[in-house]
Amino acid sequence: MRSFLMAGAFVVAGIALAAVPACGSDDNNNNNGGTDAGTGADGEPCVGFGCTNNPDGGGKPGCVNLECKQVECQGGAKTTVTGVVLDPAGKVPVFNATVYVPNKTPDPLATGAVTCDRCDAKVSGSPVAITATDTSGAFTLENVPVGDKIPLVIQIGKWRRQVELPAVAPCVDTPADAGLTRLPRNRNEGDIPRIALATGAADPLQCLLKKIGIDESEFGTAGSDARIHLYAGAGFDDNGTPKLASSAFAAGGAFANAETLWNTVDELKKYDVVMLACEGNENDTAQHKSPAAKQAVYDYAKAGGRLFTTHFHHTFFSGSPDAAPKGVAVWTDKAPPANGNPATTPIGADIVGTFPKALAMKEWLTKQQALTNGKLSMIDARHNADAVNAGGLNWITATSENAVGGTAGQAAVQYLTFNAPIGAADDQVCGRAVFTNLHVGAGTEGNKTDDPTAAFPTSCQTENLSAQQKALEFMLFDLSSCVQKDDAVVVQPR
Repeated sequence: MRSFLMAGAFVVAGIALAAVPACGSDDNNNNNGGTDAGTGADGEPCVGFGCTNNPDGGGKPGCVNLECKQVECQGGAKTTVTGVVLDPAGKVPVFNATVYVPNKTPDPLATGAVTCDRCDAKVSGSPVAITATDTSGAFTLENVPVGDKIPLVIQIGKWRRQVELPAVAPCVDTPADAGLTRLPRNRNEGDIPRIALATGAADPLQCLLKKIGIDESEFGTAGSDARIHLYAGAGFDDNGTPKLASSAFAAGGAFANAETLWNTVDELKKYDVVMLACEGNENDTAQHKSPAAKQAVYDYAKAGGRLFTTHFHHTFFSGSPDAAPKGVAVWTDKAPPANGNPATTPIGADIVGTFPKALAMKEWLTKQQALTNGKLSMIDARHNADAVNAGGLNWITATSENAVGGTAGQAAVQYLTFNAPIGAADDQVCGRAVFTNLHVGAGTEGNKTDDPTAAFPTSCQTENLSAQQKALEFMLFDLSSCVQKDDAVVVQPR
């Protein structure tokens, strides 16, 4: 998915770029053995450091295309482009997004869990300048080609947007407009991963995707051209009143049942990311979550899929017939006592991971003003994992109290991840999975409330992200990104 070769003319971000003849002192590239610095292959004008009368003042021997527009600066000056990568809504910065200038057309992105998108692979398009965003979403590209209409790619996983910088001046900084450097809202703007989301009566997870800026036109049913396919999950009994998950669009069109998504690995593998919203109960029956379905979910992750699960969906792991996901954590199901309603009692959770990505998450949340006294405020917290075993990573922990369940003072894991296959060598993993007790929550703004049981998109009324919703957005983009050993230093793009 990350690299390919192309010769001759090509198109980047809608611009036709003609291949420039190579130049330098190589006999194969110079008709007179390299003694004439003014000509390149076949007597064509030479461009590069080894050439005379070079109007661009840059390039390098053997350069092609935009390489030949890179210039040498004097006195320590640099040709740079700076900016901030934002989510599709243009509101929240994105950590660890790749930003680069391609020298040829980037590959089309494969759809579904059919490839290993590894961080140690080369980025598609033979970048001539490349970097990644920091915990502010900021980036600085160095040695950028100069001139008009310079192509720029913004990418994290299968979120990708290709744009043009109107002009880049030599040996100074060119700030990129924030409108250019946000992620795409729809397929007309760029690539969006194909996402399947199963609704649940206890959490409007589908509203998170809407709030981060994905256009409503990209939500549809299974088999449609939309990038987000909604499936109908199950509900729960609320003191004698049945609560049913959202199962249709307000404008018409019923969602397929969630069982048709997760019962077979072949159906799951059609999607880059699968998200399972909390149903309010385990609903762990042979009809709804069969052993075959639990195996299919893990097989999907092993094949390269990205899996996002919450709350009672721990049963896909804790009840798996496969020993690997069953053993990745010490699973439990400790309900909050009656005097601590998890829907209304906020608790403070700690980012406990000391590995680079967890530290980056804490720094990112701090910059987003999402932490209070260093803690993440959570509602709807539960206690579904006592600890994380080998093969997984613990990012966030809360103290088990009224709003969580279990014994007071006991640690309750709120966010864990694992790469798949669990236990495989670092260079053999392809997929990733998240289990979290963070909910989108029935967010309220004034008289507006998100309702996980209502038709979409009228079910989504709030507009601003809460602190824990910002944490969920971080998790989503991190889950979508390339696979690496998560407790190691973040791999830089190349």
